[in-house]
Amino acid sequence: MLNSFFLLMIRIKIQSFKIILSDILNKNSSNEKIVPEFYGFKNLITHKINDIKDEIDYSKSVLELYEISKNSLDDGIMFLDFDMNIVNFNNKLISLLDSSELSLSKNNKVTDITKNLDIIEFCTESVSKNQNEKIIELSFPTRYFNIKSKLINQYLLVVIKDVTDFISLDKTRKEFFANTSHELRTPITSMKLNIEALQNSKIKGNDSDYEFFLEKIKEDSNRLEKISKEIIDVHAIESGELIINFENIQISDLINELHKEFSTILDSKKIKFEYSIQKKFPKIKIDKSMFKTALENLISNAIRYSQKDSKIELKCIYDDENIYFNLRDFGIGISDKDLPHIFERFYRVDGLRSERHSGIGLSIVKQIVDVHNGNIAAESSINEGLLIKIKIPLR
Repeated sequence: MLNSFFLLMIRIKIQSFKIILSDILNKNSSNEKIVPEFYGFKNLITHKINDIKDEIDYSKSVLELYEISKNSLDDGIMFLDFDMNIVNFNNKLISLLDSSELSLSKNNKVTDITKNLDIIEFCTESVSKNQNEKIIELSFPTRYFNIKSKLINQYLLVVIKDVTDFISLDKTRKEFFANTSHELRTPITSMKLNIEALQNSKIKGNDSDYEFFLEKIKEDSNRLEKISKEIIDVHAIESGELIINFENIQISDLINELHKEFSTILDSKKIKFEYSIQKKFPKIKIDKSMFKTALENLISNAIRYSQKDSKIELKCIYDDENIYFNLRDFGIGISDKDLPHIFERFYRVDGLRSERHSGIGLSIVKQIVDVHNGNIAAESSINEGLLIKIKIPLR
């Protein structure tokens, strides 16, 4: 727009200059008229030349800055001409597109750097648009790119950003809320049905069902309490509001507390809880409340996925540098496909285990272990149980 206006002004000035010059040659005008017109024309040209020089200097500065910083950027960048020749690119683009290093030459086409038809098509159609943007999905493995373009003079600037983590997190969050809604709805529906059954039993004078339905309602309320506590814990973890209070404790006291806490449900399912603590076990400096929550989640999971007349084993040992907690159940186990992901937030495994949990508990356990500068690992096979191994450094 600015260049068109300037060209119009030049044309007007030239026409005016020609008219005055013609009048002078035909002796219809004096030389005095040409002087101000000439200087006006000269000033206009000089002003535009200075503007162009400023633009060139600015472009040089931007180009120098780009050349210095292009390989430090987190986004892939390339410049194309309108024939889809690659004029410039950075190293990040190579890694994003899993391409081999190119030697920049006039023969390089965009097809040399990627065979993805969506990216190629995006670049081709962007030549006719001032700006363009699109989310592109790649397969094997699945990745998502946010790709933007902008026309700059006679070139097309293309910027590619890997947004796989953001999209995956958004998906897992949506799945989490859908799963959590289902988790909440199940005990609530069960409680309503059991309350109705309890009321009907009372009306019919059938007192023998009273304790049965009351116990079912209690189980549902405990499940609701557990889910709500997990949601609160997730919020505390994500918001950084976890308050850590390290103290020296005797591990045997903590294990005895947990044994008493789970004794009723263990007896009802006829599951044995066997634990052993290495002799002369030292006091350990941990946040007792947080660590108890972690072990509660692990024991609760072990009970949930164990059959009647089964057992759960907990071994506490130590060496000169670390303490170790190994918790084993002999339940339904976890597949090789799911095992690497069980500590990921919101992850739910396939199969039988998917119907019995919200996908939060084990991620909370990992977070607590991380807070104690420890690490956690799992070993399992289908129908052969699950072994959780926690290592915490001695302080």
